[in-house]
Amino acid sequence: MRAVRIECASPSLEGDPRAQFASQFITWDYRGILDSPTGGLRMMCECVSAGVELPSESFEIGGVTLVEVLEEWKTEYLTHHLLVLEFDASLVEPYFSNNDMTIMSGTNYTPSEGLVLQVTGRHSSLAKLLHGIRNSLPVERVTSARKSEGISSDGPTLQQHLIIRTAYDNGWYEVPKRISIRGLANKLGLSKSTLADQLVKAESLVVSGFLGKDKT
Repeated sequence: MRAVRIECASPSLEGDPRAQFASQFITWDYRGILDSPTGGLRMMCECVSAGVELPSESFEIGGVTLVEVLEEWKTEYLTHHLLVLEFDASLVEPYFSNNDMTIMSGTNYTPSEGLVLQVTGRHSSLAKLLHGIRNSLPVERVTSARKSEGISSDGPTLQQHLIIRTAYDNGWYEVPKRISIRGLANKLGLSKSTLADQLVKAESLVVSGFLGKDKT
């Protein structure tokens, strides 16, 4: 058995309508495979949003259907959606019909990083899947699969991720800055002191990860 990680960066996916839709949200994280009555690939995933409404059930785009919203819950700034998605048989049948390959935890999509697909199974099936993906999308990197660590356990929390993303999108990291700390705090509904504290903590984790240092 082999386990590989296939990465498609965000700029490579800009023309894909599925990626364009998914990029309205903060993250999509794979949670598991479910039985499909249609012959497609049915999976559970968790979608995290900040002020963006999900479409209604049965919404379909590019062969992917939102089957059901199982649960929704809110944290202080974010909404989590536990979803069932169905990938049409025409997309997945050539690769998953032999029951010798499966998707692993750590599979996710984020607007900043793009698509990460972690799969394990028979070598020939993995090679066929990789070939099929490369025929449709530019693949930036193929490596050994990694342990799933989640967005909030070994890096910025979801709140900090939202703060960094909002800061980046509004020109906080440009020279000169396009937004002040007060303007950024107003956009996020935070006090200046809370925003500054969370921003420093998040940046520290990002820099530590970049440098390969552990934060203790």
